[in-house]
Amino acid sequence: MEAAFYGGNFLGLPAPDQESLLDTAQGFVEKGLVESIRFSTRPDTVTRSTLRALTPYTVRAIEVGAQSMDDTVLALSRRGHTAAHTAESVKLLKDHGLRVGLQIMPGLPGDTPASILETGCRAAELRPDFVRIYPTVVVRNTLLEKWYALRRFKPLSLAEAVDLTKKLYILLTDCGIEVIRMGLQPSGNLLEGGHVVAGPFHPAFGHLVHSAIFLDRAAQAFESQPGLSERVVIKVYPRDLSRLMGLNKDNIKRLSKRFHLEELRVMPDPAVPENTVRVENLLSS
Repeated sequence: MEAAFYGGNFLGLPAPDQESLLDTAQGFVEKGLVESIRFSTRPDTVTRSTLRALTPYTVRAIEVGAQSMDDTVLALSRRGHTAAHTAESVKLLKDHGLRVGLQIMPGLPGDTPASILETGCRAAELRPDFVRIYPTVVVRNTLLEKWYALRRFKPLSLAEAVDLTKKLYILLTDCGIEVIRMGLQPSGNLLEGGHVVAGPFHPAFGHLVHSAIFLDRAAQAFESQPGLSERVVIKVYPRDLSRLMGLNKDNIKRLSKRFHLEELRVMPDPAVPENTVRVENLLSS
């Protein structure tokens, strides 16, 4: 259990406000109600002096709002920091013995598929402990909404965001970096009508990404076994069943159509390793 502060630039707060919040959270730690404290902040607020001020507190993890590792994208988005700030902040946090998280936001102004994947590569090179991926959405009463209305900004479609996030997830996890969230948390205000004006917001965005990954794995399993009949069974680890099926069983429908299947069954099997798909001919009953 942790006490966590999100949705802002924690180390950018006035020092008295930081102290007040940390004193309160530290009280919960000392009572044994939580084990530690974590918060998110901008990379350019991570300095030796701001980290020294944390010494009296049980802060164990800090998440850095990198958003992009492309300086052109950061400038166009008016982020006010550079990729170098992110790299330096990660080094300082690691030197301070803290767990480091990076938050990246594909689809910002000026982003391209190439720059998004380059952000993933450069983020992986920094070796954070974990990453969150939040595709950019247009929220009401923001500058981005004005740019969207003026056609100065076009957000990613949901399909584009799922595909790019899938590639980022594979890139990062192949490097041994955990991706702990994909897509914005579907909190109450985001679910209110009109709060999200445009962009790839979906309350089950992470599930869509995992389903896309399993669709690819299933298709690869089919293609690697040319002797399969038109009646097959797909086996996965039990926890992977919903990811294989896809939203509204969409993956099953796609696989059946693509591989001209007469019958396709899905079976949970604890003998199959996690994140693995096994395809077999369906035995006659």
